[in-house]
Amino acid sequence: MLRKFQVDPVPIQQLLPAAASARFEGLGYSSTGAVLGAATADTNEALLFRRGADGRFEATPFCTLSGLKYPHDISFCNSEGRTDILAVAQRTGAISLFASAPSGDFYGPSPAFEIEGPESKLVFTDAVAFVPHSDYVAACNLTSSTISFYRVMSRSPLRVETSPCCELKHAAMRDPDGLGFSNDGAWLATANHGVNSVTIFQRDASAEDISYGSEPVVEIKDDDLRYPHSVAFTEAGHLVMTNAGANYIKVYRLTSTGSERRLVVEPVLKMAVNDQAAFMEVNSQNKMEGGPKGLAVHGNELAVCSPEIGIKIYRFQERTALGALVQHLGFPVSM
Repeated sequence: MLRKFQVDPVPIQQLLPAAASARFEGLGYSSTGAVLGAATADTNEALLFRRGADGRFEATPFCTLSGLKYPHDISFCNSEGRTDILAVAQRTGAISLFASAPSGDFYGPSPAFEIEGPESKLVFTDAVAFVPHSDYVAACNLTSSTISFYRVMSRSPLRVETSPCCELKHAAMRDPDGLGFSNDGAWLATANHGVNSVTIFQRDASAEDISYGSEPVVEIKDDDLRYPHSVAFTEAGHLVMTNAGANYIKVYRLTSTGSERRLVVEPVLKMAVNDQAAFMEVNSQNKMEGGPKGLAVHGNELAVCSPEIGIKIYRFQERTALGALVQHLGFPVSM
């Protein structure tokens, strides 16, 4: 049984694609939150939206990155004070990286660097994310069920090792479709499309290289999970998840206890993001489609996307985001 919040996340904006063929699959905020990027798979583009003076994003993208091959996810390097790097995961097995200009516009149309080829071990690359406070970028490989890590060697000029410095693989992590890191980089979560679960790994701070433990500290198995697609952590210590095969996002509160930081997971919110009839029209044809897909969190904002809804942006009532809502729980309801 979940609890319904008295103050629900407030929808503040919806960005619609210019054409029906522009299927929004992945989202990412820049480090300052001034730019929201979207991977549009079927048009082979990534679109960048600029935040206006009123706090809302402009309806028309200020930058379009073209010539990609089924882009499925997008991520910005989130280290404040450093040159922003934008990474786009392409399902064909490549990561394209773009470096920002001083104005905040991104160089193009060609990427500054590509991670690809047999040495990259990228296969069906559905998600990408920079490891916070580090010089590493990570990618999901759906068919091999691995997470590959690559070291950023230089930002100017942009250079990244094309062979993974390490790989994470575990039997519980099957067909990972999305990955996300907590703000401090201590936790890595994966959305396991193939087994309807989420696994959370803890970073080994004592390791010389980047390393997330060989065993998950938590495996979330929930009947509400239906082809999980993306995961993201909030500043308040929650895990948000989208389900490509269900018309809702799911939110879990994470509590770390004890000297070994044992992680306790509690479901706290289940929220529909689309009209149910519109969802059923798609889902009745394909049980893996119709639900929310891409996901991004920045401060008190949550952005969710799918081919059916475009991009929906929600705002929580305080800077603590979901933490503020958790303090105002309402009556229990059956979900």
